[in-house]
This record gives sequence, structure tokens and C-alpha cells, in this order.
Amino acid sequence: MFKEFEDFEFDGKKFSELSNKYISVCFEDEMDISFGLERDMESGETNKYRREPNYFGDNYTDTLPLELHIIKDPCVYSGRPERAFSQRDIREITRWLTSPHYPEWIVFTLPLKSVDDDATHYCGYFNNVEPFTVGGSIMGLKLHFKCTTPFGFTDIITNTESVVTYKSVIVENNSDEIKDYYYPTISIIPHDNGSIFICNLSDCNELDSGTLVDNFFSSLIQKAQDYATLHGYDITFTGTGAQNIVPICNNTAVQFYLTDIHTGEEKKCTAFYRTDTKAYKIVDSGFLYMSMYKDLDIEMNCQFLTINDSIGRMVTYDKLGITDVGHIYWPRLLNGNNNILLFGNADFEIQHQESRKVGES
Repeated sequence: MFKEFEDFEFDGKKFSELSNKYISVCFEDEMDISFGLERDMESGETNKYRREPNYFGDNYTDTLPLELHIIKDPCVYSGRPERAFSQRDIREITRWLTSPHYPEWIVFTLPLKSVDDDATHYCGYFNNVEPFTVGGSIMGLKLHFKCTTPFGFTDIITNTESVVTYKSVIVENNSDEIKDYYYPTISIIPHDNGSIFICNLSDCNELDSGTLVDNFFSSLIQKAQDYATLHGYDITFTGTGAQNIVPICNNTAVQFYLTDIHTGEEKKCTAFYRTDTKAYKIVDSGFLYMSMYKDLDIEMNCQFLTINDSIGRMVTYDKLGITDVGHIYWPRLLNGNNNILLFGNADFEIQHQESRKVGES
């Protein structure tokens, strides 16, 4: 349960900023190592007709416990009386670590022997502080930290891209939650007024693709209609007017619904083409567009479904030219490589963290 560290930050303060110089040690020769990964499967009941229950997914039985052992630095404090913890020393530490009433992030600076993608971020709280005594004197403290999850997270991974028209980028998600998505935070700094789009080609169903020859937007509309007819769909374009056709992204894209004429199943689709290559795609989901303004930087929190400006104020959908909320795609990262196509004259910053199922060692 021991966590070795060089430094850590918690509740706005660093361990190295305490009035005394402390270091991380391990008090026990042999420590129990807990990965915190024990789990059960949620299941239904069995009966005489159902020998095997239905399973509804897994549930971790506990969260990860961390234990931090600290003493005063013997290189600074040579004598035993100096290295003993006074009541003032203990109070300084305990009032800092046990004051928060809700979980907080603890961020570790790890020893040099650690690797770049080690878990450094854990969310939780200090649930106990215990003395380590020698000869009746308190010579160290055991700081017990209870995580809110069974695993830790890496440092924030940032992909920054400066785009003028189109740019295809690869964003790797190497999380240990292989079957789950990660929802990133995306900051967009536009360089002029205009449209942008984000299309995760790894997270959409590509229905059709090819190259347009002439009359590009009209040809794109025809490609969408031909696909609907060929595959047994009714097509309904989003918007108002005679045909409800509303071009987006500088007349290079259009959104619509495909409804299966037999089952009634509906797909939210986008057709778009690149002005440089004239290559087009028709995709099901995975596409987000917005109208941007040079003086309006935005931040999308794709986990909490919020869009704010640079000072934290909410930006409404109509301000961003989004009229059909049913077509909003909140970008998410699959495990592995994500092939993302960016369009617009803007800087894009995509940030995410990755889980690490390595226990506390």
C-alpha cells in the first residue's frame, strides 16, 4: 500500500512547501501491494429454466488505497530530537491534508526511476493520519489516501494543432480502460470569423466516399440522396425551407437524417467534401461543426457536455450556429489511434488523461 514520491500537490499546496524538509520512506520491510482491481459482475437470477444468469456489466468492489510514509530529512536534521515530530509539525500537516470535505486531486512528482506514462494523478481524500513511533517519540507519519477509483491517471496529455484549412491528426489514447471511451477537453482559438469542424473518422460509420467532379455542393446533395435511395432510406435534411437543405462549413457540408423505410431506425448523418482534394464522405455520427468568431475562444468539456468561453462563461448553441441539437457530436477518443480531421482557421488543443491499472507501486 506504499506510494513512493519526490513531491506531491494537494488542495493547492505542495508537500515541499511545508516549513520543515520531509522525505518519502517506507517503514515496513514487506508491504502488502494492492492493485484495487477486484470486481464482480452484476447479474440476474437463475431458475429451473434459466441455468445461466443474464450479466449486466462489471462493478469494482473497492477503490485504490495509497499509503504515504514521511520522515524529516536526515540530511537536514541530524539529531534524533530534531527529527522527532512536534505537535506544531503534526498540526501543520494534518490541518492541510484533512480539511477538504470532498475528494480532491493529488498530483505526484515521482522519483527519477519512474517512466513517463506512470500514474501521477489520483482523486480522493486523506482518510487517516497515523504516527510512526520509536522509543516513545513520533519519528514519522503514515498518511492514508483513499482514491475514488480503482486506478490512477497520467499527466494531462496535450495535442496542439494549428490549422489553416484542413489537417488530419492522430490522437493516441493508451488508457488501460480498453473498452471505454475517453471524453477530452478541447480548446479552440479561431483566427477569423468562420466555420470549423471536428470529425473523428475512427468513431464514425463511413457510409460512402469518393471524389466529386463539378458542381460540388449540388453533387454532394445528390450523393446523399442516391445513397438513401439505394439503401432503402427516407432522407430528411435538417433546416427549414422547401427542401430543408442548409449548407454548413462554407458550403462544403450538409447534415440530414436517414430513416429506414422498413424498421423506422434513424441515423444522424453528415455529408462533406474537402475543397483541396474534392474527396467526399458520408458518415453516420462522429462529426461536429460550429460557427466561430475571432474574439471568442471556447473550451469544450466533452465529459460534462459544456462549452465555455475563455473566462468560464457558458456559450449557447445558437451563438455557435448549432440549430439541431440532435446532431451534436461530443468528440470522444477510442482506445488506440484516433484519426481526426480538423477544418477551419484556428488553433485546436485536445487534452486528455489516461487511466493506469498498476495499483499504488
